[in-house]
Parts: sequence; structure tokens; C-alpha cells
Amino acid sequence: MTPTTTEPARISKARLFRALGYAPHPGQVLVHRSLASRRVLACGARFGKTLCAAHEAIAAMLEPRDRSIGWVVAPSYDLAERVFRVLVSIVEAHLKHRIIEISAREMRIVLTNFGGGLSEARGKSADRPASLLGEGLDWVVVDEAAQLGREVWESFLSQRLVDRKGWALFTSTPRGGGWFYSLFRRGQAGRDPSYESWSSPSTANPYLDPAAVEAERARLPAEVFRQEYEAEFLAAEDEPCAACGFPVPDAMGYAVLLVGQELPLCPDCERPVDGSGKCLEILNPDGTTSPEIKCLVLASMPSVDAPDPSWSARTGPVPRTMGEFLDVFAAPSMAGTTMGAWLRWP
Repeated sequence: MTPTTTEPARISKARLFRALGYAPHPGQVLVHRSLASRRVLACGARFGKTLCAAHEAIAAMLEPRDRSIGWVVAPSYDLAERVFRVLVSIVEAHLKHRIIEISAREMRIVLTNFGGGLSEARGKSADRPASLLGEGLDWVVVDEAAQLGREVWESFLSQRLVDRKGWALFTSTPRGGGWFYSLFRRGQAGRDPSYESWSSPSTANPYLDPAAVEAERARLPAEVFRQEYEAEFLAAEDEPCAACGFPVPDAMGYAVLLVGQELPLCPDCERPVDGSGKCLEILNPDGTTSPEIKCLVLASMPSVDAPDPSWSARTGPVPRTMGEFLDVFAAPSMAGTTMGAWLRWP
């Protein structure tokens, strides 16, 4: 599926970026070309995410509108100021004739856009979420998003974009799992046409010396290097999944399939699920999971006859559900019988 938005691009970013002296590298170009209303960039250190985000903000500010407003949000005042300083430097170097107001103390820029209207950008810190309440927004850039709590986006920012059909750009170095990882996965493989995401290592920046990056590999623990420079989401596989309910305390650990059927997988986390979409992976008492699923493959689905009155006296309680039926009649010891065969997944 191709990501779409309700608002088409109104200016040529390529032409604008040339005028601003900005030559985005291929990894940044992917972000600038995307039409998704929610873009998620997970990248290594020194990839150039701040410069990429700043130019997206400039392009949004120059779109011809009567009035527009956008925010640059970061976990702390210092981080928000870092992106804001890049915005100011671009504006003062190339767009002085459009400046209406710049306030470093308030982290606020007001420009005349290409349509003669007023466009405003503000820098915001998320360390005081109440300060994020306010008017509707046309756009928001969330820097170092992985360091923010999920509630900042869900309770304070996403609503600001609804009435103006605004867009959001999330940039960050990965930090394990969490809500940023969820956004990233949502933008993969066309899961949600309004999302698009990319994972780019530091070496995707051609202006960065590869030898300097390799020197850091030798200095840092392997996992730190993989996260900080290779943009890997470490320890993300054990994150809860809203789609299939993982981890499921009472997961069965087995599935019943007919010959030719494939074990269904969760569309979000790609773990095996049953027919209702519930995760099949067993949650062990120590908190670990058992990813191996036993699959009973049958030529045809058996039916459960009416209970035999003499059954419990001979064998135990009468099975009442398909799960109980399989526990009794299709134990692994019965593999190879006329009923079917047990296989293991994966």
C-alpha cells in the first residue's frame, strides 16, 4: 500500500532545499519524499536526523496558507533547543526577508510563507506535559521520541493534529522496545498506509567517516554499538503486543491445522496465533516464553461425539472443549496414528 495524506505537497521540496543549500543524502531523501502523515525515522548517531527534521519544518512553514503552526517537541528543554537552533540558523542564513519574529527565549519563530500568510514554529519540552496542551497543529516533529513516554504522544500531542489534519515526524535512536518501536513496526510492510518508517545506521550518512564509526565499534560494548550506531531495537521482541495479546498467561502452545493450512501469524508481532488471533506462545512461570508451537496436522477435523457415560470411570473427566479433546485424544505420544501427526513450529 502507498502511504497517502489528505493534503498534497504544495511546494517543491527539492527546489527549496537547493535554494537553502541543503543536499540530503539518500537516507534523508526517503523521509522527505514520503507522503505518509506519520513518519518514523529510527537512526544511528550522526545520521543527520536533526538536519532532516529541521528542513521538514522549514518546508512546512513556507507552504502557502493563511496561518499555520507547528511544534518541535523533545524530552527536555536542552534537546528541544538543539533542534530549534538549527531552525534559527537556516532561517537567518537564507530567509531573513521572511522573518516576522524570532525569540530564542520562547523558542518561537514567525515567518511570512509563500502565500503571504503567517507561519509559526515553537520549540516545546515534554518534561512538563501540561505545557503541550493548546491549539491545533499543522505539524509536529518529535525528536528523540524513544525517550518520551507513550502518554506524551497519545494524551497530549496526537489530538493537536486532528482538526487541522496535521502530520507528525518521529525521529530517534532506538531504545529497546516501547511505544516508539510500536510506531516503527506500524510503518513497516504497509501495515498502516498512513505510517511509513525507516531504520538507518550511522553509516548511511555518506558525509560521516566510516573509519570513525568503526573506531567506536572497538571502544563500545557490542550491544551499545548495535543500538547507537546500527539503529537496532534491542530487547524489543518481548514487548507486549496489542494485536494478539502477547504475553498470554493461558496460551495453549499448540494449534490444530488441516493438511495444507499454514499457522496464522499476528500481523503486528508475527508470533503464531489461533483462529481468533490470540497468541499461542506459552508464558512460563519465570516470565520467559516458549516460542516453539506444536501443530497437530489432520486430514479432516474430528467431531466430538456425545459423552460416553462410562468414560470418566475408565479414563477421567469427559473432554468438553476442542482443547480438552486434543489433550486426551491427540497427545504427542499418538504421533503417527491414523488421526494425524504432530509437527513443531518454527
